[in-house]
Amino acid sequence: MNQTVTVNISGIVFHIEVDAYENLKKYLNKIKGYFKNAEESEEIMTDIEARIAELFNEKISSDNQVINSKYVEEVITIMGKPEQYIDEDEEPTVEKNYTSQRAYSSDKKLFRDPDDRMIGGVSAGIAAYFGVETLWVRLFFVLSTLIWGFGPLVYLILWVVMPEAKTASDKLQMKGDPVNIDNLSKTFKEEADRVSDHLKNNGKQYGKKAEFAVGAVFNFIGQLLKGVFNVFGKMFGVIFLIAGTFLFVGMLGMLIGSETIFSITTDGIFSFKSSEFFNLIFISEDQFHIAIIGAVITIGLPIILLIYAGANLLFKVKTYPGVSIGLLVLWVIGVFMCAMVGIRMGTELSNYDEIVEVVELDNSISDYYIEANGMEMPGEGILEDRYSSISLDGDSIYMNDVRFYIKKSLSDSIEVKIIKDGNGKSIKNAINNAKMTNYNYELNDSLIVLSNYLSTPKENKIRGQQVKFKLYLPVGKSVYLDRSLKYVIHNVKNVTDTWDPEMLGKRWVMLEEGLTCLDCNDIEGVTTTQLDSIKAFVPQIEKDK
Repeated sequence: MNQTVTVNISGIVFHIEVDAYENLKKYLNKIKGYFKNAEESEEIMTDIEARIAELFNEKISSDNQVINSKYVEEVITIMGKPEQYIDEDEEPTVEKNYTSQRAYSSDKKLFRDPDDRMIGGVSAGIAAYFGVETLWVRLFFVLSTLIWGFGPLVYLILWVVMPEAKTASDKLQMKGDPVNIDNLSKTFKEEADRVSDHLKNNGKQYGKKAEFAVGAVFNFIGQLLKGVFNVFGKMFGVIFLIAGTFLFVGMLGMLIGSETIFSITTDGIFSFKSSEFFNLIFISEDQFHIAIIGAVITIGLPIILLIYAGANLLFKVKTYPGVSIGLLVLWVIGVFMCAMVGIRMGTELSNYDEIVEVVELDNSISDYYIEANGMEMPGEGILEDRYSSISLDGDSIYMNDVRFYIKKSLSDSIEVKIIKDGNGKSIKNAINNAKMTNYNYELNDSLIVLSNYLSTPKENKIRGQQVKFKLYLPVGKSVYLDRSLKYVIHNVKNVTDTWDPEMLGKRWVMLEEGLTCLDCNDIEGVTTTQLDSIKAFVPQIEKDK
């Protein structure tokens, strides 16, 4: 049983025997001493350690997870010992090891060559991998572009897929040369000499060459975009100018004006009186003003920039660099103001509670007639659209957030639950908002009359007030849904999957399978005998009429 230690080599963790670790440590210390005076010593050591880690990783298998002395000696033989490489005026000390090390060759890998690139180094990397002149590979891409047209696409894909040869080890593997101490040191020396020579002799020419190649690409893109804007620029300018002006005027009217604002949407015409509506949401006048200013800045500046873009495309308006910086700072301030108000409003709605009122109905009645009273909402409307309506009358707020449900009763009794919801900055405040919600309904034998709206004191503001009217119907009981319920009926489940509006004007019976239509042609879950029996029943409400 041999003792092992855990080491990290080039970011990879290995388990290595103690004796093998001591040999590896001595080997690496020798190499450090050999390159201690070289300027690129750290880079050389990094590449050497990376290569050693790669060789060790190849020797690890599922049956053997530990590096032993034999593996270390094999890696040292591949990498070579530093004493094998001496100055040119000295003789090699161990010819046999030198030859053995030189005989080892690593597998070639495909990299992009950054030292011989025109654009991304793809052609040079492919040429190095196949051992051909770079000129022929570049000629292939040119011909494939001119004749077949796929050259740029293939080049871009290879640019993304092929990694760049950044280290000396990568450059040796790109050419298929052995990755050992000798070649690593030579690669670094050649790299330094090449950079020095280019800076001294060819720096200006190389710079012009690179500048010309990159400049040609960007010049082509610039000319292409310029041509597009010459064709469509004026049209875009008109669109931006009209759209920006329309949005800006609408924003000012919505946020600052006191008149009713109209907006035509796919759902119809939406309208509301902005100042009255916002006063019912925000806590105070100060918060309202902060929100208005923040919204004007946050929404208005992008709209102004849209107007400016349109004017610039049409009339070439002169720009000033300091203005853009100032507008950016102003926009950040506007976002901060909106965030501050938003956080404060979030706390106002952070808690939820409800008040539940339960009323049991006469169980002897088998059929109920349900309708809405059809009364118009009192007060002056401040928000009206297809689904929502809010009005203000003196000290009361009226809202149409009333929902009517039909549920299957778990017992034989018929009951109604009136649930009043409310939000607030605390549970106590939420309960109070729910308690202060008023809702009117009428229960008269088999007749149930619902109101289309609820009311709450103006001082409570709009805080998620809602009323849910739930009728729990036992099996065998039926209801007739009047068409006046179209504004309050909400997601009533039934066995025929009939939509809420289409349920109106029909009688429905609660069966074991669920609510079933009695006036429809196709009725699921009902036998002919049962159907005849149920249809023969005449509701009391119809007898009275």
